[in-house]
Amino acid sequence: MKLFKLTLYFCLLAQANLSMAQQCIPTVMVASAPDSRYVVNTNGTVLDKKTSLTWMRCALGQTWSNNTCTGSWQKHTWLDALQMAKDAVFAGETDWRLPNQKELQSLVEVSCYDPAINITAFPNATDSLSEWFWSSTSSATSGNSAGVVHFLNGGAGMSGDKNGGGGVRLVRGG
Repeated sequence: MKLFKLTLYFCLLAQANLSMAQQCIPTVMVASAPDSRYVVNTNGTVLDKKTSLTWMRCALGQTWSNNTCTGSWQKHTWLDALQMAKDAVFAGETDWRLPNQKELQSLVEVSCYDPAINITAFPNATDSLSEWFWSSTSSATSGNSAGVVHFLNGGAGMSGDKNGGGGVRLVRGG
């Protein structure tokens, strides 16, 4: 039965490019990041009660306005992402950082795709589907690779090139 559920999940996942809105399959998989897991703040941040981490609700390049993320996220190299995190000031806080691989991957909603992230906690995340998001985790085997998460389907791994462009979602705490 478990194999059937996984097969069905991946078949549905393959259809992601055909849809225009988030698709969830709660009858096959239990939500890993349900709305109840998050405390949504009006200042553009969200607290993940499971990890005790506070996240910016918008990716860098987007703007928090009228209780949503507006605009489009922007691609950055890994080194630029680290520097931007160090320089970030948002919601009155200055201790923002690039999440490590495990932290970034914790945002993946396994029962959904297109995007594979909670869209209540992270509104307008759908314009970030075509690219990966950086983590601070550097590859142990290749100095030019870093951990990434692709929120179209929740895929994660090491990127091929730290000089490539990826999205940035900042976190604090932990």
